[in-house]
Amino acid sequence: MQKIPSVVLLSGGLDSSANLALALEGDASVLLCLHVDYGQRAEASEWRAVQRLSQYYSVRAEKLDLRWLGALGGSSLTDARESVPTLIRSELDDLEKITKTAKSVWVPNRNGVMIQAAAAYAERMGATQVIVGFNREEATTFPDNTGEFLEASSHALSYSTQNHVKVRCFTTDLDKVEICKKLRTLSRPFPFEALWSCYHSGDVPCGTCESCGRLNRALEEST
Repeated sequence: MQKIPSVVLLSGGLDSSANLALALEGDASVLLCLHVDYGQRAEASEWRAVQRLSQYYSVRAEKLDLRWLGALGGSSLTDARESVPTLIRSELDDLEKITKTAKSVWVPNRNGVMIQAAAAYAERMGATQVIVGFNREEATTFPDNTGEFLEASSHALSYSTQNHVKVRCFTTDLDKVEICKKLRTLSRPFPFEALWSCYHSGDVPCGTCESCGRLNRALEEST
């Protein structure tokens, strides 16, 4: 089977790392893992996670500086003046609460900008797809995590790239528990210990932010 040359957008969190593993297990040849520094609080820890993952899977990783996105302000992920929202386990599926937290952590057009940047790398490297990490669980409050967004992005890239780069995701229709269960079935053990999903940077995850809560629930309920 001929492998599809690909660029993976890799944050170091569960979803993008899962898509790296699933791509390598499947029909993709990963030419580059592209990590974006957009001025997020967790950047230092995310980059360490990306380095661990890229070393484990023997793929090249590169960091792209898009800190101007964070400089726009307005997001608790990038603005130190804003408080990162916390949720307890019972609140993770409360639509009213997670709609508010989604608004707090929203970074203007982040996924759109990152996909366009990754597509430029892909076109230059001869890759025909950009692989991203989306999931059904967060698509509830993040429209840029949906299948419709994937299709729209691929449609736009058919005009803006000469080789018609497509955007692909292996987990769009899965929630995080289902993603973890799928990862546990791979022929090569998935390095869960290498992940960094926390909204904060540090030596250990905070355990209280929404992202930590979702990862911890998924890990517990997938065994």
